[in-house]
Amino acid sequence: MEIALQIIFSLFDEKIGPFTWVFYPKDIPKYTRSTVSSVTIDLFTYSKKISDELIIMSFPQIKKKGLIKLLEWKDQNRRGGRREATLSILFEEKDDSILYKYKDDIEEQINEFLIDFLQLVKNNEIKEKLRKKLNTFLKILQSFLLKLASQELQFVDSSKQFPMTQEQTKDVEFAFKTIIIGDPGVGKTSMILQFTNKAFRRSYIPTIGANISEKIVFLHDTIFQMILWDLAGQSKFQKIRSLYYNGAQCVIMVFDLTNPESFENMKNWYSDVKSAFSNFDDLEVVMCGNKCDLTDEIQISQESALSLATELNIGYLETSARIGKNIDKIFIDMINNMISKNIIEL
Repeated sequence: MEIALQIIFSLFDEKIGPFTWVFYPKDIPKYTRSTVSSVTIDLFTYSKKISDELIIMSFPQIKKKGLIKLLEWKDQNRRGGRREATLSILFEEKDDSILYKYKDDIEEQINEFLIDFLQLVKNNEIKEKLRKKLNTFLKILQSFLLKLASQELQFVDSSKQFPMTQEQTKDVEFAFKTIIIGDPGVGKTSMILQFTNKAFRRSYIPTIGANISEKIVFLHDTIFQMILWDLAGQSKFQKIRSLYYNGAQCVIMVFDLTNPESFENMKNWYSDVKSAFSNFDDLEVVMCGNKCDLTDEIQISQESALSLATELNIGYLETSARIGKNIDKIFIDMINNMISKNIIEL
């Protein structure tokens, strides 16, 4: 078993903008380094208040995911009196289950490492010494993750924790990409968790950029691989989000039945997707009114939602990520609709 990691430390400079200061291993491609530095440093522009929490981001341009730590400190020699930096740990999508599950434990390791490392950066330590520090930390982190992964394989049914083996992947007959969009907090991530793991996320953690997961569905004696892209709802991520639309065959637009504004924004989300696809008519699009279990708080009637769905010529379902109502049905219906439209030929 191997968990391949890459680490990039980026800084912002008033003259040249975001750039990579130090990285490990030495063979990380220049395009990867510049992409990660640009995208992660840009998060400072989008955020009024910098989060101390470790962020998980997708980088579709380089086919990687990353654990991102936003860093800033006072520096009177810089404009604005502060310095902005990011620490990015890149990993392969195949390893995301272990990194997601033990994110808090990994964050403790990162925070401990940064105590000494940031002091060296502030003291303008030479890059070679910083690179050795990254090398040592990466080995510690890889060892830690391998230990956790071994425990999972010992005590958890591998078919649940790691969705498919390499041998099973060969049997997949159809694989397609589904994007899940909507305002922040409507329950997109919880819907995906309910579908993939039968787990409901009770605390709200905003998605940064996109989270990618997958689910294998057995239907009509056929194996379907559903690749689910959970896209950030905040408007400040619009430029990043549009990168993730490419290649999608299905779109799920989600609003919160207890939040009228999220329903009103459905037309905006519809227009956003429609303008991004030249083959929009070939997409399978469905609108979901989520949180239908909160019966006393619902503010959007079924008649209003169905009227909008008819106007947009898309499907509509009321769902609950908490109790799982209609969550499986969304995805099964999409497959069946694509079969009936001959988009998928069995």
